Amino acid sequence: MTSFGSENKNDIDSRPCRQRGRNGFVLLLLALLLSSCLGAEVKPSAPPLAPARTAAANEALLSVFLHLVKPASAGLWMEVDSVALVGENTVIPLDMQATPFGAGEIMGGQRFVARGPVAPGRYRALRLTINKAAVVRQSEKLFLAVPEPVVELPLPGDFRLDAGMSRSLFLAWDEEASLRNSAFFIPSLAVLPEQFPLLADLAYVSCPEIDTVYLVRTDNNRVCGSLAISGTPTYMAYDADRKRLYVLATKDATIFVVEAATSRIIDRIKIPMSVNPSYFVTNNGKWGYVLDQDGDSLLKIDLLQGTLDRRVRLGDKPRFMLWVPDREQLAISSGLSQAVYLLDPETLATRSTVLTGNGPDGLLVTDNYLFVAESASNTVGIYDVRSGQISKRLNVGSRPRRLVQNDNRIYISNSLDSTISLLAIRQQTVVRDIRVGGMPLEMAVSTRHKWVYVAEQATGRLAVVDQTASRVVQHVELGTKPQHLLVVQ
Repeated sequence: MTSFGSENKNDIDSRPCRQRGRNGFVLLLLALLLSSCLGAEVKPSAPPLAPARTAAANEALLSVFLHLVKPASAGLWMEVDSVALVGENTVIPLDMQATPFGAGEIMGGQRFVARGPVAPGRYRALRLTINKAAVVRQSEKLFLAVPEPVVELPLPGDFRLDAGMSRSLFLAWDEEASLRNSAFFIPSLAVLPEQFPLLADLAYVSCPEIDTVYLVRTDNNRVCGSLAISGTPTYMAYDADRKRLYVLATKDATIFVVEAATSRIIDRIKIPMSVNPSYFVTNNGKWGYVLDQDGDSLLKIDLLQGTLDRRVRLGDKPRFMLWVPDREQLAISSGLSQAVYLLDPETLATRSTVLTGNGPDGLLVTDNYLFVAESASNTVGIYDVRSGQISKRLNVGSRPRRLVQNDNRIYISNSLDSTISLLAIRQQTVVRDIRVGGMPLEMAVSTRHKWVYVAEQATGRLAVVDQTASRVVQHVELGTKPQHLLVVQ
């Protein structure tokens, strides 16, 4: 094992928009420049993220979302007071607060409506209570009469929920047909089932608080289905050859194996000798690597046989793990050791150690450089991956956590100041910040549609960043904290 030198203080590169001026005029000018660097956030603003209830072992979980049948034209607005699931002899209210929905804000997107645990059984309808509706003209609401505030919508097919399920339903709103005689609001809504797309243009989003993985279409940025994963699903990996999704359930120390074409769980692999399995990657679908943060160890799992191959001890508090295919190495950051370990994927022996700045977390390797999110010092360190020597250090936002790449750009999530820093790789400079919602963490890239998805943990949404415009253009509302994102290209 070789050890490389640590940081050089003279290599720190501070951006001009972060330097302190010497007088009021300079401070004002810098403030204006900084504000011009931040991309505008699209509406609607995030609703308060209420605590999410998960389903008990003898219950199912149901989520409800809303979208428009066609682009908004009438400028309608409605406030949904409640949503309930109706069976033959039962009515089960779902969890929600009175929530306004403006057609002009939904546009081509989607809004989260309600969610709740329900008893297993057959159900026939969704019951909505809508007491307020209006036409919006130049930001003013012209309220309409709502002659039938309680609406029952038939469910598609023979709708049945079994214990342990997590399913979604979708309200399709025909806004134009809901306005009658310019004075009455009679909601034109239909309930649609889940529709799982082909294995392309698809993103998986793990939501540990509700034991669910949502499926999101990347062509229209809408949730299209959900999958129950018990035991706190966190990090995921995808085997493109075998068309399998692997989901780490941290609480149960289990890897769920999902047949991606059917969203059916086909295997469960127990992780032995672990304290808190916190991160998971696979290099080829044959081997899986599990980081045990509290146990300060790395485990190698045979995913085909479902057995433990080996386990090694690492430095204090390993935080993040990256498979580097070009070098056929594992890279692991250790927060307390202030180091990144480069490991042999077969033996798990440490090939080399790169000493970093404070609090190394997320990692990215490109063009023979190792980029390290140094969360405790609000910097990104750039290291020559061959020598381990630092090339440059860049100031970014507060508490950088993750990095993703697309073309000549790296996106860095700054979890404490709600920004994404945009870094030009060849120039090794930060060129701008993009404003997002609270506590951005994991990110994923859709190369085909040129989106960067950002998990906003404080808002329960995904921010959709247009890579060309470098700003947020849409949100995917989940109503619960998203953890990991994985895009199937």
